[in-house]
Amino acid sequence: MKNKIILFGIFFLLFAGCATYYNPVTGKQETTIYTEQDEIDMGTAIDKKICKEFKIVENPDKIFNDFTKICSKMAISNDRKHLKFTFRIIENDEVNAFSLPGGFVYVYTGLLKQIQSSDELACVIGHEIGHICNRDGVHRLEKQILYSIPASILLGGSRQKVIQQAADTIFTLSMLSYSRSQEIQADTLGMTYAYRAGYNPEGLISFFKKMEELEKKQPSLRLTFLRDHPETKERIKNAEQVIKKLRENS
Repeated sequence: MKNKIILFGIFFLLFAGCATYYNPVTGKQETTIYTEQDEIDMGTAIDKKICKEFKIVENPDKIFNDFTKICSKMAISNDRKHLKFTFRIIENDEVNAFSLPGGFVYVYTGLLKQIQSSDELACVIGHEIGHICNRDGVHRLEKQILYSIPASILLGGSRQKVIQQAADTIFTLSMLSYSRSQEIQADTLGMTYAYRAGYNPEGLISFFKKMEELEKKQPSLRLTFLRDHPETKERIKNAEQVIKKLRENS
């Protein structure tokens, strides 16, 4: 009985602090523990940590021509264009890219070396923006909530401390894979945003095919962007269907 009362108290505290958020991707109101400002604060806190722990390229356009232009166009062609997006290149040989809540996108130099067109880069960046627009990072964090945040609240932790604890948690989670459905949806959103920005959504297909061939030729290459994600063939099939719909509706 005592455990039930404690559990009820935790849920009461959690939901008492909940807010509603309109998700522009689903078109529905969602109950969330974290407001959009919380999301931005978390992303900002993690970005500071990343800038200290990783080597950030100071002049992105020297690494990939028109990187800044592409990012600027993608920042205003998505469902949360009111966010102040930040795009950074991390000097690392891994073929990887990831995003954080609040509008932060990171692309590794190892991935940029494999990209041969603006269309491909726009789609990859669009994929990461898709995770941000659907708040995938926040949703993943909220699944961890019973194991971390309630204790802080029950112990009287300030909102700032709670957000910092959440930021520390999501920093670790950002290096893990999303679910199959989240990845497929991010692909769909990424191509849609790229199409809106004037890029060819087939760039994602050409990128996937290239990565598939590269993985066969160099199995030891760290293709982190594809690791534990849905099968590449499944993602290509989904991409083809999305492109067909985009062109039918244009």
